[in-house]
Amino acid sequence: MMKLPLLRVLNQPAARLLLVTVVLYFLAFEFCRLHYWRDPHSAFFNIDNVFEWKYSLFREHEARHYTAVYNAPSDDGLEITRAQSSPWMCAALATVKRDKEDYFEASVGSLLSNLDPREREAMHVSILFANTDPSQHPSWGQKWVDRLADSASSYNVSEKEMDYLKDLEEKRDWQEKGVFDYVYLLNDCLQTDAPYIFVFEDDVILADGWMIKTLNALHSVSESPPSFIDSWLYLRLFYTETSLSWESSDFWYRNMPLAFFIVMASGLITLLLVRRRWVKTRSYIDNWTIATVCLVVLPAFTGLFYMAGKYSVFPLEGVVDISPHGCCTQGMVLPREQVPPLITYLQGRKRGQTDSIIEEYAEETGLARLALAPQQMQHVGLRSSRDNLEINTQSTWAFWFEENDPEQLKKEHEQLLASSDEHWILNGL
Repeated sequence: MMKLPLLRVLNQPAARLLLVTVVLYFLAFEFCRLHYWRDPHSAFFNIDNVFEWKYSLFREHEARHYTAVYNAPSDDGLEITRAQSSPWMCAALATVKRDKEDYFEASVGSLLSNLDPREREAMHVSILFANTDPSQHPSWGQKWVDRLADSASSYNVSEKEMDYLKDLEEKRDWQEKGVFDYVYLLNDCLQTDAPYIFVFEDDVILADGWMIKTLNALHSVSESPPSFIDSWLYLRLFYTETSLSWESSDFWYRNMPLAFFIVMASGLITLLLVRRRWVKTRSYIDNWTIATVCLVVLPAFTGLFYMAGKYSVFPLEGVVDISPHGCCTQGMVLPREQVPPLITYLQGRKRGQTDSIIEEYAEETGLARLALAPQQMQHVGLRSSRDNLEINTQSTWAFWFEENDPEQLKKEHEQLLASSDEHWILNGL
């Protein structure tokens, strides 16, 4: 007897719709759980495995194999390519001896491995061993460093400045020494003719194809209106999604009740118009069905949209303005004309977190801060060499970088190189 009322209920259009909605919502929920668990601001975020290396591990192996080849006892059979006299870019990094993990070799290896000879000739590579006693660094004097870098040395400073640096090391005053090293790298790159200066840290992994994508991005910026060309400070190759959440500046997040109302009202109006226009639909678009759609189905899936996370549903692509969310100095490309005033500002501040000082300079000057999306590098140094807390270094992580497909990136790299044969970037190199 109980089956009859149940069957009657299930024969109602609204009940069947509700049953289908439950199934579809479950499937959509599982899809989000399986695909958006890397977004730190998603309701589906899973911290358990998010810091595990995936693409970074593949790229590290590739990078270390590359440097190992160039660490051979002799130069026989090695193709050693250097930067041309007028490179497009000066890439510079400062490296210090770390107490535990040493990422320096993988950083440089990933910078250079799989580069086309024309890409390598377009880039001057400068390495600063930032220990006052460089022999402490395990890579100091290694053959691969001398063969792969265009310049690799320790400080070329006066005796007085060297004593000052030794004192900073002894006091572990990394905030002042960090600013000094950054200025040193910028000044070193100004000695080249490169129109762009790329400063990156010694605990990163760069993706295959990073350089041609960066050059293409710089080209697109250079073709912008003149007023914009002179108004940006850097192009960031690394950013973290921890600062890319729903926030009050997002209209539909700030007005979430309005969003739900518009969705529900649109559904109501649409269903009423359909029922009025096509008489045959009235048998299954009854009042209960309309109520189910407007009060259950549409709110449920609208809520799921917000739960997925802003970056999951609106991932960044291409060159984007990331001014409100600038973070960290893992890898930034600066136009040459912006470097001298930045150096003056850094020297005036003298000490502090370099990334914070640069952001303050951008705010004061009104310069835009750009980023190339998706990220072209990962910050793998979850243990800081400058006494930073591990919780801070973990927040400096490109969560979606690990989903890169090596074969796909390799194919993209080859295609971009092929299209550059008639392109401004590598023409004549």
